[in-house]
Formats: sequence, structure tokens, C-alpha cells
Amino acid sequence: MAILDVIEFEDHNGDIMVTKIPHDKESEIRLGSQLIVHQSQVAIFSRDGQFLDKFGPGRHTLKTANIPLLDALIKLPFGESPFKASVYFVGKQTFSNLGWGTQTPIVLRDSELRMVSLRAHGMFSLRIVDEMLFLNNLIGTRGLQTTFALEGFFRSMIVSRLVDALGNTLDTILNLARHYREIAETVRAATREEMANYGIELVDLVIEAITPPPEVQDMINKAGGIAAQDLRSYSEIAKADALVAAANNPGGAAGEGVGTGVGIAMGLGVAKEMMGTFQQSPAPDVTVAAQKMTPDEALEKLRKIKIMLDEGLITQEQYEIERQEVLDIL
Repeated sequence: MAILDVIEFEDHNGDIMVTKIPHDKESEIRLGSQLIVHQSQVAIFSRDGQFLDKFGPGRHTLKTANIPLLDALIKLPFGESPFKASVYFVGKQTFSNLGWGTQTPIVLRDSELRMVSLRAHGMFSLRIVDEMLFLNNLIGTRGLQTTFALEGFFRSMIVSRLVDALGNTLDTILNLARHYREIAETVRAATREEMANYGIELVDLVIEAITPPPEVQDMINKAGGIAAQDLRSYSEIAKADALVAAANNPGGAAGEGVGTGVGIAMGLGVAKEMMGTFQQSPAPDVTVAAQKMTPDEALEKLRKIKIMLDEGLITQEQYEIERQEVLDIL
């Protein structure tokens, strides 16, 4: 059985939120031991799940006079020691440059694109302002004993508030730029309020990016580009089906297939909507475009509309009309 004559924790990197001494269950403390608390630290004694006497920075000699709560709980007879207790060292510095991000895409309803999956990441900083509230609500109640576990808890808190903000604020990701600052402020305020319940001050929270997965963004770019192009760009729509087939590949990574499939289907839906807009254009515009075709261009046009027919993007009737217009000028 080890006796702790000096109780001290040195955090050389300044990134430990909380640690407990002794680490094992066998070591004990005795009256007369030295408790050394460094700057930006608070030491709090714990016994049987209760957080008791608190010490600020400095060197303290343990005696019944300065551990009254612990002494009353232990009911230590005069002169008897050692005794079992733990000391929690809580860091009071600002913990900065902590990263957060979505582990899996967030799937949301979209007024324009029906369904969309998003990822987000950023940085946050915090400090512990009420160590007793922090220990009781996080260490004692939730059992989060390590900095790693605490950071994971804070990250999940931020992502949860982000999901709420996106659902309440964003109608479509096409308006994301317009609402970006509002979303960031909403997440920051909601997270700050929740962290305060645990004795923590959220110093800063930054949303660095909110983006769809690369495959979805690529599909949106292709679909959006069709509106600025002429009828010969219809062939781009056919590529959407090939991407859908690739997304359904069972060899894809777990978790990504769902987000990718939803996003590609979304892009395909936009492309079809845009295609429908072009199809409602007056026939003379198509005829004029056809009259300017060279024989090679006409052949290419026939090939493209045949692809669209095979892919189910136009009806047989629409195909025959387009085909006949091209044949009429050959």
C-alpha cells in the first residue's frame, strides 16, 4: 500500500481538463501530506462519490482544519492516518483549437432538392468556470473521467445543436450562403447555454464549412450548369444514371452509400426538372438550332437524343419529333 506524501499533477502541455490522483485504488493519503496546486488549477477532494474540500493554487499541508468536509465524512480519530480519498485536479485555463465535425452525413429535407446530406466541421474553445458543477454533472453523473471522453461529449453536443439549427433555419442548401451566419450564431448560442449547465463557458465556436459530400456537390454542379447551356448539353443528364449505379455498388464504404445515393438521386431530380423546362421551349427555337447544324453535328444530335431515350429521360414521342427535325435538314 503506497502512502502519498506529496499530491501534485503537472500538466506540461496544458491540455488536460481533469485528472484524478491517486490513479489506483490502493494508494492512501495521510494528514501532513503536501498538496501542490499549480497555476490554472483547482484541486478538489472526493470521497464515496462526493466532491468536498477545494484548494486553489499554492502548497497546502493537509490537516483537519483545512479539510473539514472530508474530515467530517471520514470521522478520522485523532492521530489516525492514513485514509482513502481522491483528489481531482481541474484545469482552469482556456482550452482552445478543439476540433469538431460530423462523423456521418446529416440527412435533411430540402424544399428544392427533396433530400440532401451534409457534412460540417469547425473549431471551438472553452474553459471550466464552475469546477464543482463541472465535477458533479459530468464527472460524477455521466462518469466522463478523461479529457478524450469530455471532448467527445462536447463534439456531440455541438453537432446536435447544428442539426437543430439546420432543420429550423435552412429550407434548401441553395440558400445556405444566405443563412450561414444565422446558423453559426444559433449553434453558438444554443451550445453556450447547454454548456453552462455543466459549469463550462463556451469561449468561441466556429463553423468552418457546411458541405454536401463530394459526389453530391458534383451532381449539383452538373445539374445547375444545364440551365446555362443549349440542347446539346442534354447528354450530361445521362451521366446521372451511371453515377446512381456506382453509388449502389455494394463494395462502397459503410455509411457513405446512403448519403451518396440520396445526393445523386437529388441531382438527377434537378436535372430532370431542368430538362422539362427545356422541353417546354417553343419548337421553332429547336428548329433554328437544327438548321445551323453541319452533317456531323446532326449525327451527334441523333446519337445524343437516342441516349436520352434509352435512359428514359424523354418519351418515344419526343424522341421522334427531335429525330425528324434533324432528318429534315439532311
